[in-house]
Amino acid sequence: MQGYNLRRYYDKQPDITKEKMEVNKSIFRENDIRGTYPEQLNEFTIGEIGKAIAIKCKKENIDSISVGRDGRLSGESLLDAFCESLVNSGINVTNIGMVTSPMLYFEAKINDTKSGIIITGSHNPKNHNGLKMVINDKPVSGIEVLSLIEDIKDEIVKKGTLQTKDIKEEYLNEVTESVSISNPSNYKVVIDSGNGAAGCIAPELFKRVGCEVIELFSEVDGNFPNHHPDPSKLENLQDLIESVLNNNADLGLAFDGDGDRVGLITNTGENIFPDKYMMMLSESILSKESGAIVFDVKCSNHLDELIVRNNGMPVMAPTGHFHIKKTIKENNALLGGEMSGHIFFNDKWYGFDDGPYSGARIIEALSEYPDGKSISDIMNTYPKSFSTPELNIDVTDENKFQIIKDFIDQNNLEGEENTIDGLRVNYVNGWGLIRASNTSPKLVLRFEGNSIEDMHYIQNEFLSELARISPDIVINLT
Repeated sequence: MQGYNLRRYYDKQPDITKEKMEVNKSIFRENDIRGTYPEQLNEFTIGEIGKAIAIKCKKENIDSISVGRDGRLSGESLLDAFCESLVNSGINVTNIGMVTSPMLYFEAKINDTKSGIIITGSHNPKNHNGLKMVINDKPVSGIEVLSLIEDIKDEIVKKGTLQTKDIKEEYLNEVTESVSISNPSNYKVVIDSGNGAAGCIAPELFKRVGCEVIELFSEVDGNFPNHHPDPSKLENLQDLIESVLNNNADLGLAFDGDGDRVGLITNTGENIFPDKYMMMLSESILSKESGAIVFDVKCSNHLDELIVRNNGMPVMAPTGHFHIKKTIKENNALLGGEMSGHIFFNDKWYGFDDGPYSGARIIEALSEYPDGKSISDIMNTYPKSFSTPELNIDVTDENKFQIIKDFIDQNNLEGEENTIDGLRVNYVNGWGLIRASNTSPKLVLRFEGNSIEDMHYIQNEFLSELARISPDIVINLT
């Protein structure tokens, strides 16, 4: 890697000088850092972030860190600038190149300082990018990094070092040792990497564990020419569903842009929500040992009830990988997951969210059933939920939290309230949730009922209250 010279950036931006540039505070989120490139997050901004990260490292007595990037078009340039900033700030840097977020987390688990940062836009539009951070084996919030930027002092320090490393084989070897699939050659799986970073690892991973693999969109391309890499949206799963049915596959797996989330399609072409396939994973894990299972506020009550029936301890957490990881650590949980498809195995894996690994564990759990049961057969044994997918209402980053605060303070809903993350109201016939997104200018809603009528009733109750409390909002669910 060649060092990044900021002068190259300024030469491309004739109206911008270093003196005029400021760090946009809105990109620093509760879970991570995200913004548009180059307006909000650019080579200058990430250089300042690098200086702030160096301050955090020195406070933690960390002198070296691993870094990588996903397949975003802006990733290589931003990674160059980030490495240069860290090295100039006295940090020893190991650049592991283009990887998935889970591969970076794996590297952070096995390196001496337990620290790593990936430059990734995750599932956001192609002109977005950001950072996910682990320092001293703990997730770092974007808000903390923003607070450290104010402590930056221009001072001369002894430069750190820069080296490169390829971790692909080490990661694949550990995955294959961890996953134990009975008769893996019996399983035909379609893998849709969505032209995201998962394409560099997922197809090989499933071949290594012994499955027959059919690939879709494995070439990493930051333009995402086939569909957007977000498996939580049904419109992005149509190619996968078609391929599963046409190839008589046992299941299909889809990954997001940086490979830390997984979507599941059954052999019959049905999209399964993460809180439902977490039921199968929970049963599999709890059949071997007792412990806690963590899930976010968007998950079904049926998951909670299943964990209790299997002698586990259900623990609800706020949405977001930062909160899930923190809650897993606090409870020494065996498994964690959230409705967006982030799944965290902490039984015989490292406790971070990993889409391809989670997909392999889904097949492992499937292989534990006798008589060759299909994934569709198993999903049909769980209670039928009448639930919406994640619904969004467009607002602004500036007003979304105030809207939620007003809703909590002023609503007239009748039910048991939970304010761990926004407002979740439990009724005898279902539940509803409204919260502010941590990563985008949106309100997030989800509803579940014992019947389709119950679900619609609860949804209408929430939307009527939202219209009354915040009449300026355009309620257009997406």
